[in-house]
Amino acid sequence: MATEELSPPPPGTPPQRPPVHREYARTRATRLLSAGAYLDPGYRKAVIRELLDGHVRVVAPSFGYDAVSVLAHALAARRLQRIQWATAGVSAAVVWLLTTSGVLTGSLGFLVLIWLPWAAAYLRRIVTLHILMTRLRENGPDGGFDGACPSHVRLTAGLAHKIDHEQAGRSGMVFYGGYRPFVGAGLQVHDWSYAQLLLGAPRTRLMARKSENGMPPDLDTIERRQVVPFTVDDITRQIAARMNADLRDEARPDERIDGLTVEQRRYSTAIRTNDRTQGPGWSELPGVDALPGIHWREDYDAAREYLCVRVGSWDEELVTSMFVGFDIRGNTLHTEFHTYVLGPLVKDFHLVDQLPSAIDGRLALRVAWDMLTAMVRWCVALAVWPLWLIPVRFLPTWAVPWIQPWQARRARRVMAERLLGDEHADTSEFGLGRYISPWRNCGAVASVRELATSETYHHFFQHTDATKYTEIVERRLLENIRAFLDEHDVDLAEHDRAQTNILLGDNSQNFFGGTNSNIAHNYQPPQPRSS
Repeated sequence: MATEELSPPPPGTPPQRPPVHREYARTRATRLLSAGAYLDPGYRKAVIRELLDGHVRVVAPSFGYDAVSVLAHALAARRLQRIQWATAGVSAAVVWLLTTSGVLTGSLGFLVLIWLPWAAAYLRRIVTLHILMTRLRENGPDGGFDGACPSHVRLTAGLAHKIDHEQAGRSGMVFYGGYRPFVGAGLQVHDWSYAQLLLGAPRTRLMARKSENGMPPDLDTIERRQVVPFTVDDITRQIAARMNADLRDEARPDERIDGLTVEQRRYSTAIRTNDRTQGPGWSELPGVDALPGIHWREDYDAAREYLCVRVGSWDEELVTSMFVGFDIRGNTLHTEFHTYVLGPLVKDFHLVDQLPSAIDGRLALRVAWDMLTAMVRWCVALAVWPLWLIPVRFLPTWAVPWIQPWQARRARRVMAERLLGDEHADTSEFGLGRYISPWRNCGAVASVRELATSETYHHFFQHTDATKYTEIVERRLLENIRAFLDEHDVDLAEHDRAQTNILLGDNSQNFFGGTNSNIAHNYQPPQPRSS
């Protein structure tokens, strides 16, 4: 890849968004995530910590959303919060000085001192409602969300370019820092694998003569064709082209999957070291051209290539991703298939679609009244703060509406810390970890999209669509693999048996009393996670 493509633009220029990735800036997922930055302080902090404070970490690949827009709105929401506290603090200091100097009486100063924080909080809530009602509401004929994001001094052109470049994965590399390589894709719901011997296809003449005796052909005596040699790269590229053609490019308009994306990506760990014996400075992450030519090396720094088939539906709020990997060892083709689902966003973020179109006098009075009741709740919550640590099911009925929102936000922060933490204790006898070269695992552990995923589907059809696209892609993939092997004169009997078992899934155990030992099934239902 050219050096000019990787180098960031000059610091003085405004952030330029690459047109290839610009489509995700207008999706529903981007709009709801941006709204969530104003609605959820825990999520707002997680976005800023992951994309700004942890800028050394690689950004997780995009699955239907634009991280720069989400970060911009998170910074804007934090700026509103800081303006509120700064205004209240400065005003309180001025009132205190006026009261101590005798300009204001004690009672009047006390009332003003209470009113000023309320007024600052009220103005911030009104401004937030205005932003949600105008800039972040669904786009319509009279305006709405158009993909534009607010500017911020900390969101520089270089940072925006870095996030865009790493999120789009234009280099073909995905650097992960946790256990799972398919970071950003959501929860794993289904996978299988099988291995097939690359035997030559039987000749029709010999097969017909042996079948006359009523006995199956013997693998050791069948006359076979010579297999047309092929590599892992050959089958990966051809399967990718056929999947694009069958499901999108050459399909009928009413049968086309418009949200389909098929691309080849390599997944590798991202470890930066600062070995003083090799000179100062953190080492650069490798590119695709710097990787060795060995396919699927078996070491901790190995990069493995997979075919990523992604279907974004419900305006990219529901993303179903299938990762297909091929490997050839001992004249045997090994195929892996992993399905991940990125479910809908938490319901709180959908509140932006239920707000009125404008702020009128009635709504302004309602906000003022809510601010008064909120102050009472804050005082009571401060008095009963030990209840915050008690699970909701053990709380009295009257305390649940007061404590549950705080516990929900706390749970999201705990989930973010668990996903983004990479600290490990040194348990060696002499504490040898103190003498190794300083290193940092800067690979992506979780995306800001995953941190806002709901634990349940909001609509029945979202669940069925995730299953539908998995089965469609799975069926097309198996058929294209079969066609590729047939073109290379490979015996298809073993593939057909494996395909039958795969498509039947776990039902093959119920109807046939067992499974083919050549198939590895691992169906995992979606696991509950913090919303």
